[in-house]
Amino acid sequence: MLFHTSLTDPLHNRHRRLFAGKSKRDILFATWISLSFHRGFPTLTENTMRHLFSYLFICLTTLACHGFAAPGIAQAETTGSSSGTTITGRVVDEVDGLPLPGANISVKGTSKGSITGQDGRYRLENVSGATAVIEASYIGYVKSDIPITLSPGKAVIKNIRLKPGVLISEEITVVGELLKGQAKALNQQKNDVNVTNVVASDQIGKFPDSNIGDALKRIPGISVFNDQGEARFGHVRGTEPRFNSVTVNGERIPSAEAENRTIQLDLVPSDMIQTIEVTKALTPDMDADAIGGSINLVTKIPAEERFSLSAGGGLNFLDGTGGERYQFGGTYGNRFADEKLGVLFSLSYDNNDFGSDNIEGEWDAGNDGIEGIKEFQVRKYDVQRIRRSFSGALDYRFNENHILKFNGIYNWRDDFENRYRIKYKDLDEDFATVERETKGGTENDARLEDQRMMSFTLGGEHDFGKLDLDWQASYSKASEDRPNERYINFRAKNQPFTVDISNPEKPFVTVLNPDVSGGISDSEDWKLKELTEEHQYTEDIDKNFGLNFNYAATDALAFKFGGKIRDKKKKRDNDFYEYEPVDEDAFRDEVFANLKNETKDHFLPGNKYKSGVFVSNKFLGGLDLDGDDFDKELVKEGLAGNFDAKEQIKAVYAMATWDISDNTTLLGGARLEHTRNEYDAFKYFADEDSLAAVTGKPSDYTNVLPYVHLRYNVNDQTNIKLAYTHSLARPNYFDLAPYQEIVAEDEEIKLGNPALEPTLSKNVDLMIEHYLSDIGILSAGVFYKSISDFIVTKKEDVDYSGDTFEQFQPVNAGDGTLMGIETAAQFQLPFIPGLGLYLNYTYTHSEIDNFDIKGREGDDLPLPGNPEHTANASIAYENGPFNIRLSGNYHSDFIDAEEGSIGENKWEDRYYDSSFTLDLNGGYRMSDIVQLYFEVSNLTNQPLRFYQGEKQYLAQEEWYDRRFLVGVKADF
Repeated sequence: MLFHTSLTDPLHNRHRRLFAGKSKRDILFATWISLSFHRGFPTLTENTMRHLFSYLFICLTTLACHGFAAPGIAQAETTGSSSGTTITGRVVDEVDGLPLPGANISVKGTSKGSITGQDGRYRLENVSGATAVIEASYIGYVKSDIPITLSPGKAVIKNIRLKPGVLISEEITVVGELLKGQAKALNQQKNDVNVTNVVASDQIGKFPDSNIGDALKRIPGISVFNDQGEARFGHVRGTEPRFNSVTVNGERIPSAEAENRTIQLDLVPSDMIQTIEVTKALTPDMDADAIGGSINLVTKIPAEERFSLSAGGGLNFLDGTGGERYQFGGTYGNRFADEKLGVLFSLSYDNNDFGSDNIEGEWDAGNDGIEGIKEFQVRKYDVQRIRRSFSGALDYRFNENHILKFNGIYNWRDDFENRYRIKYKDLDEDFATVERETKGGTENDARLEDQRMMSFTLGGEHDFGKLDLDWQASYSKASEDRPNERYINFRAKNQPFTVDISNPEKPFVTVLNPDVSGGISDSEDWKLKELTEEHQYTEDIDKNFGLNFNYAATDALAFKFGGKIRDKKKKRDNDFYEYEPVDEDAFRDEVFANLKNETKDHFLPGNKYKSGVFVSNKFLGGLDLDGDDFDKELVKEGLAGNFDAKEQIKAVYAMATWDISDNTTLLGGARLEHTRNEYDAFKYFADEDSLAAVTGKPSDYTNVLPYVHLRYNVNDQTNIKLAYTHSLARPNYFDLAPYQEIVAEDEEIKLGNPALEPTLSKNVDLMIEHYLSDIGILSAGVFYKSISDFIVTKKEDVDYSGDTFEQFQPVNAGDGTLMGIETAAQFQLPFIPGLGLYLNYTYTHSEIDNFDIKGREGDDLPLPGNPEHTANASIAYENGPFNIRLSGNYHSDFIDAEEGSIGENKWEDRYYDSSFTLDLNGGYRMSDIVQLYFEVSNLTNQPLRFYQGEKQYLAQEEWYDRRFLVGVKADF
């Protein structure tokens, strides 16, 4: 419903009184902003909270007009401070014209200074006198002094071009391509008051990282969870992915994962991002839901004319599954209309044929140890992944006081997957059941997983003298669509077998019946178990509006305050059908005429594992399931996971930044966030085969979070940063829904828990950073987190209709502490010019207190998702046009953060095993325009591995083999 106000409306009367005597332009500007917020508030029962936010934003927007009349937006001449000159401009690289974010710009002889933003722009207010000298400094670039003539009462534009180079033995040494990206990252990191890590696009391109997740694992304290050989989820400082936020240009983005908030990092190609900012100690103007850290992806922005293209091709070496890979990318950007209008567009395309070899085991566990194996699987995956990404940026600078910006990114990933799975069940009985299942679909005879994520942001920055205002409205959507996902499963019961678990890392099952051991055949042992088709759809939509005010009280003291509204809607809508052939004998004959042997010569878990014969994926994909040959039945059990969720978060904050002295900066403030949730879900009752819709009771809660940061500059190269902050992690959407799923075949019950509380954390951080003149850093820090009400999935045996079922339900399981040490070093080796090292190591230790899981109260358990050791090492060499880098990444094992990973005893716990990967990449610059590059990933052929209880008891092992890519880049 559109917002409406009348002359008798209280809101109208408040505006009339507040704006008395103001110009129409000022009234329209402030009213537009306040109405934008007011429209975002639905009718709520908590009227007090609603009016609090309404009054606050009305007052804030009125303040923007009171006493700070803005010059006309379309005014051609830019005015400065009434008593001094405003100096603005942009700082860019002298060679390539790209902006230099994080540059120090100061007026010599005064305390006035500024730091350039992502677009390289700076602003100096109220500079007195007739002339001045501006000093521009940037690690890795030659310092520059720029004299300037001032115009009191007006603004002067001065663009600055810095020359790349470092001073070594009183000589300027030119900085190579490898170090430029490192310089941009270190300059931004150095000037932040809080603890952060930054990776610039130039750095990302120097690692063989196809997506953002792979690029993140190079940052201190970050480990990643792989899926199909690519990094998918990130763990920051030993915290599970749910404890971390991912934003695009500062706005939280939704998740295409059906049941949680975790963002799929492999959706975003690394070449679409200008900068990755990882904030490990939050400030009040940031969303509070980031206990481990906030990962901000900054998209490319318009600068000087830029046109680049890249193209590459390669191979995946996995035998029988790996195939070709090719990719293409391009960027064009420029400024027009006397540099007022900036335009930039980027695109990326990656088509990758690959796969994986997989074995999985499930063990019988008692209180005294593993008693035997009860299930074993052999899996073979064939995958084609097509990733497309488009981004655009527009900005229009009316003058130096007012700018409008638009940023958008659209990511689209299609996974076409076939899976061939052998499952050996009842291995703890006298006879086993053998199942052979083909997964496929109608698109390319494969299961299509269509995941998309888009984010569009419109914002503005407005300068009113001492008061600056910026606003941002965004729309984001993530979705996952799996149309016509099909499974055909044949089963052979009561089969004699032997199982060899003498090496529990590689269990092996031998079926003694030759008609069954080699795969599906026309033997009467094989019966059709099921033929199914399902359509899965998940959608997550975020709408955000934020408003920030920054008031410079003095050169040393600034206040910032504002707020944000985030409206979220998430739903899952699945259909699930079973099909029975009308003529079963005719269908069996047709199946047996369309079998395929999927055995490979080199199955990476071991050649003793033979895939054998399955139903062909082409036959499965070509079946006309809606024709007259099949009876169709809706499976209600499969619909119990559908849900609708609504969440609204309203936040306000206030903070101050005080330069106590030339060396000391104090930042303090607080943030208030109010959260409201509503859920609709389903309960399934197996006895009646019925489905009932349920509506959860709306819930809301309010969190007040304080923040204090202190930065002390020992000298120009050394910072000490200290922080005390609060943060939170909200429960997963599906976990809060009042659902009930009963899977009779697996004897499992899954329940939601609307009573879940958010996880809260109190954090202390101390970091010492020393920046080296040759574009390097030495840093060391400690951190501590006191975490309350963390969430795990509780697993217990319950009685259901006279049978024992396993019940899974998320619960607030207790409290915990996490502490760690973080170190990093980047430097050039002086005895070999061009040789550099990049090293970091993080140690974390966590403990669980007040553990509310029956039978585990006294166990010494770490927090789920917490690797004790994380390390990165890279050695790079650059000599003229040639560069090469060898990179290693390691993390130790940890309890998996996924559902049911903590069992009723320690032998049921599921661990993500330790991992070490080694990658090699390099390039050769043919000319100023053209560069050749190559990448070799996973030189160590590291598998993804899980274990149960102790390391030798295999839970899952998935192999991907090595990957190779060569290509060419051109920058025009």
